[in-house]
Amino acid sequence: MVAGLVLGGAFLLGGIIYISGPALVWEEVRAVGLWGILAIAANLFLMFFCWALSWFVLLRSGGIRVPWRTLAGSLVGGFAVGYLTPSMHLGGEPLRAYAVSERAGVPMATVMATVVLERLLAAVALIAVAAMGGAFVLASGEVEASHKHAIASGLGITAVFVAGALLSFVRDWRLLSSALRIVGRRVPGRKWIVRAAARVAETEREVHQSLRFHRSHATLAFGLQLLLVFLNFLRPQVFFFFTQRTVFSWGELSLYFTLNVFLTTIFWVTPGGLGIAEGGRVGIFKLLGIPASGAVAFSVVYRFVELLIVGVGIVILLRWSALRLQRALAGAGDGHRAAPGGDDET
Repeated sequence: MVAGLVLGGAFLLGGIIYISGPALVWEEVRAVGLWGILAIAANLFLMFFCWALSWFVLLRSGGIRVPWRTLAGSLVGGFAVGYLTPSMHLGGEPLRAYAVSERAGVPMATVMATVVLERLLAAVALIAVAAMGGAFVLASGEVEASHKHAIASGLGITAVFVAGALLSFVRDWRLLSSALRIVGRRVPGRKWIVRAAARVAETEREVHQSLRFHRSHATLAFGLQLLLVFLNFLRPQVFFFFTQRTVFSWGELSLYFTLNVFLTTIFWVTPGGLGIAEGGRVGIFKLLGIPASGAVAFSVVYRFVELLIVGVGIVILLRWSALRLQRALAGAGDGHRAAPGGDDET
């Protein structure tokens, strides 16, 4: 299934590059230059730093202390898993929670609560900026009326969903665990669903405690999430300033950002959005007067830097897996040696 999605995305990407003109795309990539690459790398690094610092604040509010190396490693590893799965915003969260839980020696539910809260604050920040951008989109004459209705409906539905989730945690309604229990009562062999509901309820309780007793930490984490979203908002400006010396207006950046949010949320069906992202951004940038070659070059350059991060994440995960296997084998060996005498070697 995954291999098929990768092949399909690669085929779609190749077709988009061919239609856009490989030579024109390459010229746009070359026009970025060294300073442009450094600016793009700095943009992504600052986004990652805000992300890490936001989670760090929430972990500290829960009394969880881990070295920055562990925190950064778990985030990069989780990002790699999320990037390679058919989802832009979800996928690697359980993995990074498990990595921190194991190294900090705290319950998984406690760490997962900080991850859930961090993702929830990220969603609120994203919707806040997208709603601001949506106002420019709805006032723009570049988007058809039917598309404006779809954007307004999508923003409204998403905002209601995120607000409901936030209110559920603030008021401690535990809607998700309650829903799982209802499903568990209707599904045969429901023991695993009941167990899952209990774990989810524990996580919901932890999130509620954080929002109730650590509001200053949550507020600081939210501010960092807003800064992260703003840096993402500036991506087109960073790239096209170096390639075409283009300076976009606030409305143009808002138009791109809002439509790109829909693209990455709804249509991100291939690993890394391969092919889907490039095709969607060609249409979005066309509204801003950017040719297809420039849109594809923008996506390819950012994808190249992101794939470097994914590569680092995979290396980190493989190293952690190897160390875990080594400890397991060492423990098994100690057990065999200790068996005859009845005492463990230490």
